[in-house]
Amino acid sequence: MRLCGVKPPCSPSKGGLSCIFIGPLSRSGIRALGVQWRSKDSIWMDGVLPYIECFALLASLYLLLGRGSRATRALGILGGLGSLAWIYVAAGESIIGGEGVGREVLFMIFGVIAVSAAVRMITHSRPVYSAIYFVFVVLSSAGLFLLLEAEFMAFALVIVYAGAVLITYMFVLMLAQQASSPDNITEAPEYDRVAREPAAAVTVGFIFLTAVFGAIYQGVDRLPPPAGEIEKNIARAEVLESLTKQLRSSIEEVEPSFQWPPEADGNQNIVFADDEGIYVIGKTDAGDHQTVRLGTSAGPRNTQFVGWDLVGRFPASLELAGVILLLAMFGAVILARRQIEHGEDDLRAAVGMTRLFDYEEDDSSDEEGSSA
Repeated sequence: MRLCGVKPPCSPSKGGLSCIFIGPLSRSGIRALGVQWRSKDSIWMDGVLPYIECFALLASLYLLLGRGSRATRALGILGGLGSLAWIYVAAGESIIGGEGVGREVLFMIFGVIAVSAAVRMITHSRPVYSAIYFVFVVLSSAGLFLLLEAEFMAFALVIVYAGAVLITYMFVLMLAQQASSPDNITEAPEYDRVAREPAAAVTVGFIFLTAVFGAIYQGVDRLPPPAGEIEKNIARAEVLESLTKQLRSSIEEVEPSFQWPPEADGNQNIVFADDEGIYVIGKTDAGDHQTVRLGTSAGPRNTQFVGWDLVGRFPASLELAGVILLLAMFGAVILARRQIEHGEDDLRAAVGMTRLFDYEEDDSSDEEGSSA
């Protein structure tokens, strides 16, 4: 999975030149979406406005996280909607064209669902509903990854967080003290209803959000230029050479009489690349020396590139991720079992049955042992 940036076609001048690059990634990488001539004061404002937008958005989020009245929360909702509209207008001013209305509409739909669900996830007073909103955040984020043509990231996000969502539900049902009815929400403890440190959470979010906006507004022009056709073909040839079965079937589709294996050069490479594509050199059944060019479908696909990098270049990280997920599953099962055992003891005591674990006897024996 290789993302390539586009060098901005702009240069400084007497009046100053401002370039804005905002939008979803496409096949060719990050697109230069707009170029506008502006004065020096306007350029300075372009560098400050993203941080003002972030501050306004997170100030509204602080009002939603705090312990204010209904009027305060309503003000936070209105301020958050206004800040999001401000950011959208600032980004939309630079958008010219695109890759179709459908793609942009889907991007906006998934983005709105992700942002709104994330806000409700951290501001809802009932933990069970917060976990449900977390599901919407995961699914909408996976949709955004699909729009970026990052299929592996989309499905990995759903698969990994599917287990995380189940564990979150388990912890919520075990540890959170729910109110008897939705009307008596004050029966639940305050730490289950209200954020403990909203100022610290908003401050960390502000730092992260400003870093992201700074990279979008100022860092895109520093990305390397997109890879050319020769570089792309070389990368495809390197991976295809390791996929022996796929390489052989691709050669047989083009030239059934080709004798396996192909000829190798001095570096033992059997798949070569140039501006026109990838090819192999060898002999046919008739003994003729022939160059066989493979079609575009012969090269590895995006998921194959990702899988090869994970297994070939980062095997330790892949194995470590599996171990961490396994330990998390064991921890959740152990905590759930302890909670269930304690609950069964309370039920047995309520109906007059003997407890499975006599905690008072254990405590008394411990005291006798310590006194001895």
